[in-house]
Amino acid sequence: MADLSKLERDLAALERDSTLHSDDNLTARFEALTTLDFLGEAFQIQAGRRPAATGLRRVQALQGELDARNQALFRNLRTGIRTDKVTPRQLRTLLNGNCRYRRGDRACMHWGAEAADALAAGLFRSDCPPLEWDGGEEEMIHYESTPVSAVLELVDRVPLTRGDRFVDIGSGLGQVVFLVNLLTGVEATGLEVVPAYVERARGEAERLGIAGVSFCEGDARSADLCGGTVFFLFSPFRGQMLQTVLSRLRHEACMRRLTICSFGPCTEQIAGESWLTLREAEMNHEFRLAIFHS
Repeated sequence: MADLSKLERDLAALERDSTLHSDDNLTARFEALTTLDFLGEAFQIQAGRRPAATGLRRVQALQGELDARNQALFRNLRTGIRTDKVTPRQLRTLLNGNCRYRRGDRACMHWGAEAADALAAGLFRSDCPPLEWDGGEEEMIHYESTPVSAVLELVDRVPLTRGDRFVDIGSGLGQVVFLVNLLTGVEATGLEVVPAYVERARGEAERLGIAGVSFCEGDARSADLCGGTVFFLFSPFRGQMLQTVLSRLRHEACMRRLTICSFGPCTEQIAGESWLTLREAEMNHEFRLAIFHS
């Protein structure tokens, strides 16, 4: 059981830290909120003791203040995106400042939540699915947001041009599609089988005034693949379902050169495709971004 005096000292240190209330200190707030979650759970375990009950109320109060500061930041950024006052360079600089990935870092492992992920979730509401995951088909994998750092690496390593169409297969609530379009200006499409997710993503695109994105409802095994030239898969499914989609992509590759970007467990299966060439050796690790060319 945690020492109450130690919990009290840790909480008091956060309460005294005025820098947590600065708009540009998102990483520190993210780390503080993570610590507050732990402190809250620890105080709750000992809630029968008066000091613990008081500590829990203080934790909740500080969480509310920091959450409110984040929400204000997100509102300002959404307004900036809607009015074109937030440029791609400004957005990239903000994301860079809140994640450990740096341009050219081939050894970066994309795992563990970072402040940049909280930022993207706040911008696009991509951390709150409109309905509970029902399990889908056996080979489907539950919804989870792609780490922002992996998207930053993707736009760094794939030379996207205005002639490209980026397609996220299993796009969920659209976070990858939004980021790719906002950072590069390339037309980006999300293909998603869950209608409620598609509806949410379309609504966010309209609210943010992002014209260069689209979201299509459909099963990737049979749906239109949207004329994509660059496809991204964050392990939306596995097994035969993934194999069927890869076979469809192979057929598409007979008509135009494709780039396939993958992240997560699906990379191992994709690496076994003879029609694809891994751009860089030893990148087929589930916590690294793998890039293949047809």
